[in-house]
Order: sequence, then C-alpha cells, then structure tokens
Amino acid sequence: MKDYIGNPFSTPEDERLKNYHSKTHQPEPTLVYLGVDEASVPPPSDAPGHEIAAKYPGEAYFSIDVTPENQSAMYKKGAEEILEKAKAKGLDFLTVRIGVSLSDEEAPIVAMARSFTDWNLRNVYCPACGRRTSMVPVEMSVDGSFCMGWVEEDLSSFRSC
Repeated sequence: MKDYIGNPFSTPEDERLKNYHSKTHQPEPTLVYLGVDEASVPPPSDAPGHEIAAKYPGEAYFSIDVTPENQSAMYKKGAEEILEKAKAKGLDFLTVRIGVSLSDEEAPIVAMARSFTDWNLRNVYCPACGRRTSMVPVEMSVDGSFCMGWVEEDLSSFRSC
C-alpha cells in the first residue's frame, strides 16, 4: 500500500491545509481506520511509530478502497496495478454479500470495513454547502470528515460549514 498512497501521516496537517485548493484537489483513496485488536499484540519493534504502538498495544486494522472506478485520476493507475498484482498471485476480489466464507473473527471486521468505506464513498459532499469533504484527524471534526471547499489560500477562515 505504501507505493499506492505513500505515508498519509508524513505531511503535517497545517501544511496539508496550506497546500489544499478545492478546485485542483485530487481526493485520496478512501482509507478508514477500523480500530485495534487488543487480543493480538505484535512483538515490540523499532519500526516507525513504535512509540504509538507501545501506547496502544494490539494489531491495528485499516480498510482502503482500491476499486479503480472510485479513484481520482491521480490514483486510478495505482489501484489497477494492485488488482493486477493480486490476480497474478491467484487472488480475487469478491462481493462480500455472496461467495465469501468468513470466520467469526473476520466477519465483523469485513462488515465494518465495508460499511465505513461505503459511507465515505457515498458521502463526499458537505450537506451544508455542497462542496467536497476531506478526511481529517478526529480532533478536528466530530465525524472525521470536514468540508474543505471554502479553504482556498487563506487559513485564517479555517472553520467547518
């Protein structure tokens, strides 16, 4: 995934907002944090982010949409490459509703991933002003999405619709 989206946390939020322009923004693939499985604690390491991993022990789960039709032009080719690599390994993407047998541990994770990803794909516009929303850190928004259509070049007016 790193080749596809890079490190989504490498750019500080203030810099991301400073460089944001609603008319030229290419939305990133939908990446959803699902939570931490505290029953599954990986061994300690010195990998980037190990301080956070020590504070919140467990295995973190994320969901990312790699459907090429759902991606902006900037990410479409990368999504197609991911699908091609998976198929070259004999893997396939299936519709979750049919043809999939999941364990009791996997089923709720997949259901939550599908639900949250679907919600983010269907709710891309601000209900107040109609402009495109963007994912932001939870401390900036109650629901994790934020209308950034009004952010052009002036951060002094940083507010939600």
